Amino acid sequence: MITALVSGFVGIFSGLAPDLVKEWKDSRAHRREIEFTTLNHQLALDRVKLEVSAKLEESQNQMFMSEVAAAKESLVAAITSQNLFAATGIRWIDAINALVRPVSSLIVMFVFALTLCAYSFGYVHNDTFGAQMSVLFGEMVQAMLGFTFGYRSVSSQKKGAA
Repeated sequence: MITALVSGFVGIFSGLAPDLVKEWKDSRAHRREIEFTTLNHQLALDRVKLEVSAKLEESQNQMFMSEVAAAKESLVAAITSQNLFAATGIRWIDAINALVRPVSSLIVMFVFALTLCAYSFGYVHNDTFGAQMSVLFGEMVQAMLGFTFGYRSVSSQKKGAA
C-alpha cells in the first residue's frame, strides 16, 4: 500500500515538476531581463547627460569666445579712435611727442640718483626715509621700465604689422 501511495504522489508531482522547473527558469529569465533593461536605460541616461553637458559646455565656450571677440573689437576701436601713434605732420609737435617718454625717464632717473646720493652721503639722516625711498623708487623704476618698454613693444608690433 505504501508503494501505491508513494507511486501515486510521485506520479502527481512528476507531472508538475516540468512545469515548476519551467516557471522557475522563466522567473529567473524575467528577472535578468528586467536587470538588463534597467542597466540599458541607465547607460542611455548617462550617455544623454554627457551629450547634454558637452553641448552646454560648447555653447558656453562659443558665448565666451563671442564676448571676447566683441571686447577685443571694442578695445581696438577705442585705441584706433584715439589715434595715439599717428604722426601729425607738424614737426615740432611730433618732436615733442617723441621726447615725452625719454625725457620723463631721464627725470625719474635723475631724481632717483639725486635722492640716492643724498641718502648715501648722509644729507638725510632718517632711516625711515631710506626705507620709504627704496620702496618708492623700486615701484617707480618698475613703472618706468614697463612704461618705456611696453610702448616699444607695442610700437614694434605695429611697425611689423604695417
